[in-house]
Amino acid sequence: MKTADVVIIGGGITGACAAYRLAERGAKNVVLVEQRHIASGPTGRSSGIVRQHYTIETLAAMARDSVKVFQNFADEIGGDAGFVQTGVVFLAARDGADALKSVVAMHQRIGIRESIISGDDVKKMEPQLDSADIGSAAYEPDGGYADPALTANSFIEAAKRMGIEVLTRTRVQSLAIERGRITGVVTEKGSISTRVVINAAGPWGNTVAAMASVEIPIRPTRHAVVILQRPANWRTPTLTWIDLAAGWYFKPERNASLMVGSLAEMPGDQKADIETYSTVPSYEETETYSDATVRRFPVMIEGLAQGGWAGLYDVTPDSQPVIDRIPDVDGFICAVGFSGHGFKLGPSTGRILAELALDGKCSSYDITPFRFGRFQEGKLSHGAYAYGIIG
Repeated sequence: MKTADVVIIGGGITGACAAYRLAERGAKNVVLVEQRHIASGPTGRSSGIVRQHYTIETLAAMARDSVKVFQNFADEIGGDAGFVQTGVVFLAARDGADALKSVVAMHQRIGIRESIISGDDVKKMEPQLDSADIGSAAYEPDGGYADPALTANSFIEAAKRMGIEVLTRTRVQSLAIERGRITGVVTEKGSISTRVVINAAGPWGNTVAAMASVEIPIRPTRHAVVILQRPANWRTPTLTWIDLAAGWYFKPERNASLMVGSLAEMPGDQKADIETYSTVPSYEETETYSDATVRRFPVMIEGLAQGGWAGLYDVTPDSQPVIDRIPDVDGFICAVGFSGHGFKLGPSTGRILAELALDGKCSSYDITPFRFGRFQEGKLSHGAYAYGIIG
């Protein structure tokens, strides 16, 4: 039987960053188990936006520290994250100005570079944008986007260089528990004796939790993005846009294309089949997303749809993750339910998980909003905006 000090279940960005942070702390006997290949789940189909604008202070602090990692990735981690610093603008309607201003003030207090700008300022930053319904905006110059699969694999390679073992194409079948304590992980290729398990399985996170008789309310939902080629007269660099006024986000794909996605949450009665969901946008989605893009960027009436993809969100009732040691199962740590904003937080989430695994508590951030017991207590951690994905 293989023996490990820590077993990580899941090879997406959360598991990859946990592996790296554990190795960084000097942990050697760590095994990461992934049922397919690294970033084969939601990470590989993430939009890859990197931004710090969160309404919950802990998330904002985590994003602040993660952005610094992306900015200095080659020197700090090694390899490449494909990070492009475009700057990110959050657009707000006139009735959203007060909420936006309050969030930006919090960001400035904790050291995030961000400022309030007017609708006229937005128009000057991007002449192709229709700002008629925009009352104000928040501009953070340090954000942008990265390549999620490349990022996760770079973290994994760095962890492997420091001695972490990675088992891909290995499905976890059960958890071994004795007298309320984790004692091992049973995979289809054999068992691993361990006293600490990190559940970083994304949409499969509630399935892994159920192996320990733990119920985490995760609902897998499908979310599509559409890629549109920009017309020849709009091939200039543009920013990444989060449109709180209309409920969309727009990310440049270099100077030739634009990615568009929805901020809207799926109705509560909708749930995706994580094994059989469609991974490509439908004709109706392509048409709807294209129309939304033209409304915000009229020049895109000459744009051309180039396809896209669909991925999964692991959504909790308040759209915030569970990052916690599970109190009734000693040695069982969960970091699941990120509800669509897990990628950009990965470097900081990995640090939290290393602290929980090695120190028994998190000292870097106040993770109270993400405790497991909040669902039973009825003390959910909702963000300040209408869109849960913003956080």
